[in-house]
Amino acid sequence: MSENILTVKDLKTYFYTASGIAKAVDGVSFNIAKGETMGIVGESGSGKSVTSSSIIRLLPPRTGKIVGGSIEFEGKDVLALSKKELNDFRGKDIAVIFQDPMTSLDPVFKIGKQMTEMIMEHQNVTKDEAWKMAVEALNKVGIPEPEKRMNSYPYFQAVCVSVLSLPWLCAANRN
Repeated sequence: MSENILTVKDLKTYFYTASGIAKAVDGVSFNIAKGETMGIVGESGSGKSVTSSSIIRLLPPRTGKIVGGSIEFEGKDVLALSKKELNDFRGKDIAVIFQDPMTSLDPVFKIGKQMTEMIMEHQNVTKDEAWKMAVEALNKVGIPEPEKRMNSYPYFQAVCVSVLSLPWLCAANRN
């Protein structure tokens, strides 16, 4: 039996609005073992995206709250991580591919700048090494002329930067 890399137990994430409390996630539990693939399937509005956002603690600070349950990644309590530990955790240990890939990159900065910054944030590499890694990643996902794209703005480039930091777990949020 494989060791669990992620354990979610009785997760409850609520949103507090002027209209009242929305129980977006109310008692979700699952385990993901190393090397395992798991899909969360459900209707629109069933809490799939909120579950993913809760795992990486990326909820709207004023309205979204994890009110119950536990999230453990490789035995570490994700809900107890400090801000610095959380920043290290996101991208290095776990990454999310969000539903709208156009929001992955900032349209006012060139693709290469954003990709190399993210790689250097999570890996001990030089700027030149990060650049080469980013070009190779674009090439691997079939982006034509990756070197040219590195110097382009991402207006219509749907690039998944989430996996560049080689996380242990990647959650893809797609309809």
